[in-house]
Amino acid sequence: MKTRFKKIIVIADELLSFCHHHGAKEFHLDITEGNDYVSLVINANLEKISVTELESLRNRLSAPRRREVEQDYWELIGESESSCEMTLLGMLCDETSVEYDGSRLTINLMRSD
Repeated sequence: MKTRFKKIIVIADELLSFCHHHGAKEFHLDITEGNDYVSLVINANLEKISVTELESLRNRLSAPRRREVEQDYWELIGESESSCEMTLLGMLCDETSVEYDGSRLTINLMRSD
């Protein structure tokens, strides 16, 4: 159980860093633990993110989950400031969504056990 939550904290850290890097100064984080899943939702006030960057984030986070190599990915996350980290995060999650309404970025991720 501890390991499961630590993984969610690593994911949250990367997403909060992404939002901060893009100018967000206010964040709201919701984590819900179910019996066989963990859901993470980040809302960030973000005045401007380009359509290109938003689509790139969506594409990177929508990478299919890769359970068979998951342990290797945990070792790679946080090692660099590259965009491939968002792809790694996508590969650690079962479902993702990214919404932006012009001032608020919402990232929703779900991992099942």
